[in-house]
Amino acid sequence: MPAPDLILTNANVYTVDAGRSRAEAVAVRGGRIVAVGAAGEVEPLAGPRTQVLDLARRLVLPGFIDAHMHAADAVHTLLGVPLEGLGTVDACLDAVARFARAHPDQPWVHGFGWSADLTPPERLRASELDAVVADRPVALFDDGYHRAWVNHAALELAAIDAATPDPDNGIIERLPDGAPSGLLEEGPAFLLDGHLQFSATDMLTSLRHFGSHVAAPLGLTTVQDSGMKIGGPEPQAWAAFIDDESQGFRGALSWWIREDRPLDDQLAAAVAGRKRLASPVAQARTAKFFVDGVIEGHSALLSEPYLDRPASRGTSIWRPDALCAAATAAAGAGLQLHFHAIGDAAVSLALDSIEAAAQAAGRAAVQRPLIAHLQLAGSAHARRMATTGAIAVMQPAWLDGTAAMVDWYEPLVGRPRASHQYPMKTFWDHGVRVASSSDFPVPPAPDPLVGIQKGVLRTVHPEVEPSDAMWPRERVTVEQMIESYTINGAYANFLEDETGSIEVGKAADLVVLSEDITRCQPQDIAHAEVELTLFGGRATHASGPFAGLTTD
Repeated sequence: MPAPDLILTNANVYTVDAGRSRAEAVAVRGGRIVAVGAAGEVEPLAGPRTQVLDLARRLVLPGFIDAHMHAADAVHTLLGVPLEGLGTVDACLDAVARFARAHPDQPWVHGFGWSADLTPPERLRASELDAVVADRPVALFDDGYHRAWVNHAALELAAIDAATPDPDNGIIERLPDGAPSGLLEEGPAFLLDGHLQFSATDMLTSLRHFGSHVAAPLGLTTVQDSGMKIGGPEPQAWAAFIDDESQGFRGALSWWIREDRPLDDQLAAAVAGRKRLASPVAQARTAKFFVDGVIEGHSALLSEPYLDRPASRGTSIWRPDALCAAATAAAGAGLQLHFHAIGDAAVSLALDSIEAAAQAAGRAAVQRPLIAHLQLAGSAHARRMATTGAIAVMQPAWLDGTAAMVDWYEPLVGRPRASHQYPMKTFWDHGVRVASSSDFPVPPAPDPLVGIQKGVLRTVHPEVEPSDAMWPRERVTVEQMIESYTINGAYANFLEDETGSIEVGKAADLVVLSEDITRCQPQDIAHAEVELTLFGGRATHASGPFAGLTTD
């Protein structure tokens, strides 16, 4: 056998293979793993040009996989108005004004990241934005990307006025006289698509930035980019990314299938795009459906009414029969099914659609369907998911485990539902495969170590008493959380033969941590540092004792 390019030795390698075995050394050649085993077995493979790294018993894991995020949306914070962490309307308006002055030639202003608790909420009005930018459209999306705060120029561009009726897929918030207020929820928020969008070049720039400044330092080597717009700039950007020599991560891509556009045209475009994007670095084989919105926007679809809006159970983005038909058509076209479902009724509707597709298109056509978020799911959903083979795509980073989180949702859905959010152990108990994710850029830093700790403790706050954690019975083990960020994420995206575990023949996607998170105290997991990230055997991040390391 030719000598390896790189050997990591004197290591604590947790392979996450079928036997969850440990090893001491890993050899890499041509970007792939060629040997895993005892140091005494692997080190003799070294040749005169082999780079040998002594890891001093550091933990080596497969590169982390984020199974649901929006990597291309990094463009919003890179090239738009950053609104994360701004707690008041005035702070947002100041940020917009500064951005507009700094970019006088940009024909529109786009921002992202304002929160549902922005104060005072009654000032989320088009007139407030007009006061700082009136000569061009302004569209500011909230941190969940479900609501847009726009000015009158943007409303005019979207052809929304007092006579525009509320569509089935969302809400146009209105003033007492019926005029649109400037706040658009769900479907109406995206009527500006095609008018206000970044270029493919901008998107490629953001993907490069995401890879080097976000993914690599966190040990991320694969992400699911969930919601690529058909006809938008993202497919072209990802196609260019495939040929980009600086690529430092791979993307599994979902096509966003819209409820307000012709289904046949969208599926035809997705199938054609799947053929163009079919590289180990970027593949697009998945159809993404939004079943509902979010609880804080009263657009999550619930089985029981909202506590503060007794006449409302939320919004079904798709009519139930239309979603079942769309899922069936997508599965019949050979596309994986992927559902956004927050409320319990939305999860049920997603499962109805999976079952309808399996019945109409055949069980073999519905492979590894994904249901993301599952905020208010329960045991009945888990049983159905196990039967259908659906994968639970969770966001453990949202498990704040503080009384504030329960208090935030209690006025909306009541104490019982607010106290029982985001189950995880329930899914494992029912044999449902769990893949973890962040929903970036909703959390600005999609840190898997934070997610792992939160999955184990249901909090990252050491001062929180165990009884005050978010639904403590749903805690899982650190090994289960690692599995959810590695091999399960690979399986969810049909990549388990390429990555997700440390085995001979797979891509050398590896992460080296400063601490053994399988043996340290759970509250210390998030304090471990990613000291080395390898993507296909190439160092994309190196710090601490490996600072300055190159593996080319």
